[in-house]
Amino acid sequence: MKTLREQYGAEIKFTQSLANDLDSLNKINSLLGLPRVVKAVNEMSIPGGSIDVVGYTVKGEVIVYEHQDLSGRADQTHVAKTSHYALVLKNKGLKVLGAILLCESIDQIFLDNFENIRWAYNKRPTQKGECNVHAIRSQWTDDGVYDPVLFTDDSIVKGSDTVLNYYKDFVSIYGAEWSIQREESNGNAITLWHRLGELDNRYMAYIHKLKGSINVGLHCLKAVTIADEEFMQSLETKNFTYRKSKDRATIECKFPTDVDYELLADTTEQLKRAVRQSKLTLN
Repeated sequence: MKTLREQYGAEIKFTQSLANDLDSLNKINSLLGLPRVVKAVNEMSIPGGSIDVVGYTVKGEVIVYEHQDLSGRADQTHVAKTSHYALVLKNKGLKVLGAILLCESIDQIFLDNFENIRWAYNKRPTQKGECNVHAIRSQWTDDGVYDPVLFTDDSIVKGSDTVLNYYKDFVSIYGAEWSIQREESNGNAITLWHRLGELDNRYMAYIHKLKGSINVGLHCLKAVTIADEEFMQSLETKNFTYRKSKDRATIECKFPTDVDYELLADTTEQLKRAVRQSKLTLN
């Protein structure tokens, strides 16, 4: 099976395609016992943003489809968007039948959250369709055919290792929307690991507190290709420097230990923007 990155290379390309692919939308619906949709809209505008795909039944009822970014693993931002979008459409006067997060893997805690929200739907299914929230696993066959399935144990992340100690306040203030993976302390360093949605799971962004410096950077950790090296080198600026070792490629910016933590956050956001710009240029 292929991932979103392997098949489309960008989330927006897939959601544009999905909005014009009623067969695939109805594959998803059939997994959840939802009725067929007869038309769909891509990037429906709502206050503050837009919804990836909204499908319409023959009766004019709506179903929300939200897709996770290229990281594949559901994060709190996309989980929250899924239920939020359904509520927005209900408040606009539409009859909502459900909302579906499409992703490649998901933490058990997010599935539990969806189940808790569905409690209201199960009590009053004809009145609480906006609470009928689910997650479906996205995958593609080697021939490029979309093959959504229900989640099974092998694609559910059972535990969460995102307990924060040293970086707890930092994340609350500056990184609430980041895709935090974990905090790691080995005695010599304390590291906050997080992912960037535009990059696959071989890439890990970080803030790394050492005895003599605090570093902001990005690693490509496995099977570094020439294309990976060229991409990482494209991020090199007067602030970020590139280096390559046997098992990884890295781009990094160093600060003294008394640095203002707001600058660490700003530098991380600068790195995110550079990644997006480089991806657009390379594509």
